[in-house]
Amino acid sequence: MFECISLRLVLSERSLQENTEVNLILTDNLDKELHMPLRDSKGRYVKSTTAASAAKPTKAKAKTVKPTPTPAPVAVVTPPKKNYIGISRDHSGSMSSIAGAAARDYNNNITALREASAAEKQDTIVSVVKCGVNHAPGGVERETTLSTIARLQPLAEGRYEARGSYTPLFDSVGELIEQFEKVPDANDPDVSFVIMVITDGYNNHTTRWSAAAIARKIKELQATDHWTFVFRVPTASYGSNPKRDLIALGIPADNILEWEQTTRGVEVASAATNVAIRSFMQSRTRGATSSKGFYTTDLSNVSKATVKAKLVDISSEVQFFTVDQTDQIKPFVEAKTGSKYVAGTAFYQLMKKEDEVQDYKQIALRDKKAGKVYSGTEARNILGLPHNGTVKIAPGNHAGYDIFIESTSVNRKLLPGTQVLYWKGAGLT
Repeated sequence: MFECISLRLVLSERSLQENTEVNLILTDNLDKELHMPLRDSKGRYVKSTTAASAAKPTKAKAKTVKPTPTPAPVAVVTPPKKNYIGISRDHSGSMSSIAGAAARDYNNNITALREASAAEKQDTIVSVVKCGVNHAPGGVERETTLSTIARLQPLAEGRYEARGSYTPLFDSVGELIEQFEKVPDANDPDVSFVIMVITDGYNNHTTRWSAAAIARKIKELQATDHWTFVFRVPTASYGSNPKRDLIALGIPADNILEWEQTTRGVEVASAATNVAIRSFMQSRTRGATSSKGFYTTDLSNVSKATVKAKLVDISSEVQFFTVDQTDQIKPFVEAKTGSKYVAGTAFYQLMKKEDEVQDYKQIALRDKKAGKVYSGTEARNILGLPHNGTVKIAPGNHAGYDIFIESTSVNRKLLPGTQVLYWKGAGLT
């Protein structure tokens, strides 16, 4: 604006006509910038297309409202279930004759823990103590403390020393309890603790944990529903009954496995423990935090759809005979069928503990409600039984099924009130 006024002052009158054009141009430029009406040199308003267009109301452009982006879903990561496994191994002198088998047993159990943890995607921490070591204070020595199962190394058979003079069993259990009670997540509602004890004898020495003290502690911990205590002990003999004594301490009867102190006995007990480990880990996946039937078969969480999908329906091929009185399987079957008995065609009903079930024996399941009968190699997987070796099993929660096991004997003792499944075709396989 100041530049425009200065130009008007310096222009001479003789160039007024020309000034008008200059002034108009300058003013027009200035007015265009200020969006004002245009005037000539005499102050008269002149028509301007710019001013006219500026005076017209303009329609506001509609704003495009962009939709608010939906936030990406946040993945909820569920931490894996966590288990603390404590193992007490007997290294007293009485184990010397089966030390090699005991080392293999330990290695098999560790392998079962590792495989089951991986299969069920669980975090497993292991502590191991040696019970009955002369040079250790109180006879209990720590071998492994809170190691992840993936890093735990097998034990060489020649390194299983068994020279201890006594068996401080209760002190070894107390040592594992004390370790686990100090872990940071000891009170986590989804953490589970298992104490596994393997011995060929019984507690005969203690410096810290008396029978009364360990019994109180075990009962206290079991009451939380997060602690499981498992014992493998000798069968009763010469007035000694370790299982009875452990039950008196509060250990559930189905968490105690009796075994024979021979190489063969170790192998059978080891197989049973491996089966129990896998079953326990599967129950953890389903939400369990402890077990009172560690050494029993469990079908409580097996669906009918699984049985139908994995096994073969043999209902039309089998017959059932009820046992009215104690009898042997051969004469019983011959009397019922009128045919010569063929080993492998008769299956006994699982109603009591079986010390040895060989890997070649077939297993059948009967749906109690529908009456359908199923069999096949997958039956062992459903029950958690191994496909190799002999295993000791005990009836547990069979839910809606009856379990029948093939008999290859001619003098199998049949119990009154049970049934025999007869499958002629089984003897042809």
